[in-house]
Amino acid sequence: MKHLRIFVFLLVVSVSLLNCKKDNGDTPAPTAASQTELLVANKWLLSRVANTNDQTIGVGQMSATTLLLFELDMQFRDDNTVRAINHKTSQVINGGTWKLAADNLSMDVDVNGFKGNFPIVTLTRTKLTLRQRAPVSGVESDINLEFTPSL
Repeated sequence: MKHLRIFVFLLVVSVSLLNCKKDNGDTPAPTAASQTELLVANKWLLSRVANTNDQTIGVGQMSATTLLLFELDMQFRDDNTVRAINHKTSQVINGGTWKLAADNLSMDVDVNGFKGNFPIVTLTRTKLTLRQRAPVSGVESDINLEFTPSL
């Protein structure tokens, strides 16, 4: 009886593994609808700033403008407006517009102090990473702004 249980267990595991589909790398290209849905689903709070090699940039190396982003919830809305909301007081500090670029792989943001085209490095329900050029220790560099949903 013990051998039968082991055999049945191994059979179930084998069948389960054989039914898994292999990812062939044909991930569909993001669409405006899918990207917009993910962007507007949450308010986004900056949780980390890293260089393009994924090394965290220390607070002492960041500009005042980059540091200010840690205090703001970024709220992208369906009507292509964006609001910067103080995370602690819920007061709207700034606002402007946003739109996805034609390839849906970057976004144009027009907010005072946070303006330009930002390549979207990562966009999921739990993470938004935007690339930006900003001073790091006084030298203009590519940085990744990593946002998580604000609670």
